[in-house]
Amino acid sequence: MPWVLLLRWVVRLAAGLFFWRLVTARRNAYAPGAPPVRGRAAARRINPRAAALAIREGVSLGWRAITVVTLLVLASLLVDAGVSLVVLSPRWLGATLLGLAVVALVALYLESLWLYRAVAARRRRRHDELLRREV
Repeated sequence: MPWVLLLRWVVRLAAGLFFWRLVTARRNAYAPGAPPVRGRAAARRINPRAAALAIREGVSLGWRAITVVTLLVLASLLVDAGVSLVVLSPRWLGATLLGLAVVALVALYLESLWLYRAVAARRRRRHDELLRREV
């Protein structure tokens, strides 16, 4: 199998993931909301800003989940190919793939940590919203 093509594919995939991660990064996406207004607020049922933030949050969490799964698959493939090549044939190529696997595992760890924090923040925010509605 032409290893150059395989490496080129892996590098393109990683570069694409990195590019989209930078493009879709959130900065202060959720500002603390104003307290609920009584009276005329009942006439307006859907807050467009809240709906947009909910859609953006769902897309962001989905993107992070897809990134975690992709990095997991990439790391497992790199470990498998690296170990096979270290044992069977060109050891330098196997060592290179194992080095790339370590980089992918570090990226997987960081991305899964960010996903966990985002899900925890979403849970806290929804819990706070439920408490505000009860008051």
